[in-house]
Amino acid sequence: MANSGPGVLSLAVAAGFALAACSAQGVSPDTAELRNMWRFNLVPKSSPALMVSAFDRFCVEGPRDDAALRAAGYVPLPEKTPGARAYVIDDRRPAVAVSDKMCIVQAESRTGQTTRFQNYVATTYPGARAVDPAPLGQNIEQAWSLPTNPPALIATERTVSVGWYRYALIYFRPGAT
Repeated sequence: MANSGPGVLSLAVAAGFALAACSAQGVSPDTAELRNMWRFNLVPKSSPALMVSAFDRFCVEGPRDDAALRAAGYVPLPEKTPGARAYVIDDRRPAVAVSDKMCIVQAESRTGQTTRFQNYVATTYPGARAVDPAPLGQNIEQAWSLPTNPPALIATERTVSVGWYRYALIYFRPGAT
């Protein structure tokens, strides 16, 4: 009887793995990763440095494509708006949304984000010109016109979500195709 114990245990473990494998059929890797993600990390409280770094990397400097975001560990959310895609990651890096004309980095509001981004704009775009944010939308706090070719606009947005504030950094290229 002592020899049958390990055999029974092995059989039970194998049956458990088989059942687990069957229940995961039809679930894509993206869906599995999204379902296991901490909900607080969908739009986390990113540090000012993480927000500005993600904005610079994905919105300004780097390619704004699926491959670049996936290589950085981001997973796409199901597409709700044709031509636009949002990406999240299960850590404190901000959410990123991209389209042909716009890129947005968003996180929960946190101390230092506004000042860090203002300093980024002043340093990165010394020729940026502040513009009136009012015509751009009710939640737009600041906006700058960039002396780039084609022209671009950078803005910040603050919204309320279930009593918490969210802060977004926006890069808009109206002439992009």
